[in-house]
Amino acid sequence: MSRMTQFTDENLTAFLDGEATDDLAYQIERALEVDAVLKTRLEDLSLPVDELKKAMQQVRDQAPDLPSVLTEDATVSNRRSGNWAYAGSLAASVLISLIIGGLFARTYLAPDEARGWKSYVAAYQSLYVGQTLDTIELTPEQIQKNLDNLSVEMGIDLAKMTSGSELIFKRAQLLGFKGKPLVQLAYLSPEGQPVALCIIRTDKGDTEAIGMDELEGMAAASWRKDGYAYLFIGGQDEAVIREGAARLKALL
Repeated sequence: MSRMTQFTDENLTAFLDGEATDDLAYQIERALEVDAVLKTRLEDLSLPVDELKKAMQQVRDQAPDLPSVLTEDATVSNRRSGNWAYAGSLAASVLISLIIGGLFARTYLAPDEARGWKSYVAAYQSLYVGQTLDTIELTPEQIQKNLDNLSVEMGIDLAKMTSGSELIFKRAQLLGFKGKPLVQLAYLSPEGQPVALCIIRTDKGDTEAIGMDELEGMAAASWRKDGYAYLFIGGQDEAVIREGAARLKALL
């Protein structure tokens, strides 16, 4: 049985906040060395564990020595539990809070495009499974009406986005990001993998080529053209996404 079952979310949150007991922090540190699933659980709690460790070490290396407020027994225990065991030290607790706050702001609140609408689209797409779209059966008339309405909303002709590709079109829906309309066109790949083309207006210039990336563990292709930004994403087959993006871009 995986060692991850020994720890609750409350245990892991306390560990990340620097509020775990010495014994609990030591157990989690040891488990992280052999349990990849546990590390994933920590990442799911929205804290960049590896970056946090590196940043903490850098700050500790550069900072002046702090006054000792630990007992001899606590000092020995803290050495054994590594970077995380700071219980009992108010100054170290403040240091952890500052580092976590700085990393959170840099990692999750960065204003650049890659951590803006694309990250939200990727998180949404990561919830899709084949069955999500399997049961959707729209008539040609329903599809046409759907795309006509969205074309007016976006100011771009979307009706042609259902043809000229091996992708199986399933539906289109209007979403939004920071007050801007965002359209998602959902498809199934020939292998039955859910993929999506998402479109949002942008004031950035055109890109000369399609850029490939990995978002939320999925292959992703993006480009900008004529005032719109595009993201085609889904699955892990980079070739499928690259080819699909090229075909969809040609239709625009």
